[in-house]
Amino acid sequence: MTLFRQHAKTEAISTLIWALILGLVGFVTVYIWDVVMSSGSLANLEKVLQNAQGALKGLVGSGGVSLASVEGWMTGYVLGGWVSLLYVIFTALFVSGMITREMDRRTMEFVLSLPVTRAQLVLSRWLVLAGSLTLLHLVHFLGVLGGMAALGQAGHPGRYALAICNALLLHLFLGTLMLLASMFIDDYGMGTGATLGIGLGLTFFHMGTGDATGVLGSVRDLLPLSWYDVQPIVLQGQVPWGNLTALVIGTGLLLALSVWVFQRKQIAV
Repeated sequence: MTLFRQHAKTEAISTLIWALILGLVGFVTVYIWDVVMSSGSLANLEKVLQNAQGALKGLVGSGGVSLASVEGWMTGYVLGGWVSLLYVIFTALFVSGMITREMDRRTMEFVLSLPVTRAQLVLSRWLVLAGSLTLLHLVHFLGVLGGMAALGQAGHPGRYALAICNALLLHLFLGTLMLLASMFIDDYGMGTGATLGIGLGLTFFHMGTGDATGVLGSVRDLLPLSWYDVQPIVLQGQVPWGNLTALVIGTGLLLALSVWVFQRKQIAV
C-alpha cells in the first residue's frame, strides 16, 4: 500500500486536472447539441460530415447516425470519436512515468533496494493507473449527466454508464500495452514518444480505416479499439459481453507479461 500511496500522491495533481478537463468536456459536448439545434446549423454540419474522409471522418464523423436526436449526438461527439484522443494522451503520459522515468533518473536502483519485489512495484503502479482512469471516466460521466440535466433531457444514464465502462476497459488495455512497451525503454523522452506513438498511432489508424475492406478491414477489426462500439450500447442498449471479456482478459495477459519482463530486466542495484 505504501508504493500505491506514494505513486498516487505523485500523480494526484495532474490526474485531478485531467479529470476536471474531461468533466467539462462531458458537459459542454452534451450541451452544445442544443446550441447546434437552436441555430439551425445541423443540416450544414451533417453535410460537412458526409464529405469527411479518412481519419477526419473517424475523428468528427457521426458514424452514419442522425444528429437530430441527442442519442445520435451522444454516440458521435460525447462518448466516441475525438474524445478518445484525450484519454489516450493522458494514458500515454501517465504510463511513461511509471517505470521509464525512474530508469531515466537512475532512481529505480534505490526503489528496488527497498523491501519490495519487482512484481509488487509494477502492480502497485498499475493500480494507480487503473484508479486514475476510473476517476477520469467517472467525472466525465458526471459531466455528461450534468449536460443532460441542463438540457432537460432524461436520456439513458444506464446506457451511458455502460459505454463509459467499456471505454474505461479499452483505455486500461491500451495503458497496459504501453506499459509493456515501456519496459524496453530507459530514456524518459523516448519512452514518452513511444507510448504516445502507440496510443495515437492505433487510434488514428482505427479512425482512418472505418470504410476499409479486405485485409485492411480485417486488421482493423483485430485492433482493441474495435472492441468499443458505442452505437449499439447507446442506441439499442446492447451489453457488449464479448468486447468486455476480451478487454479484461487481454489486459490481464498484458499485465502478467509486463511483470514477467520487468522481473527479468537488467537493473544494477
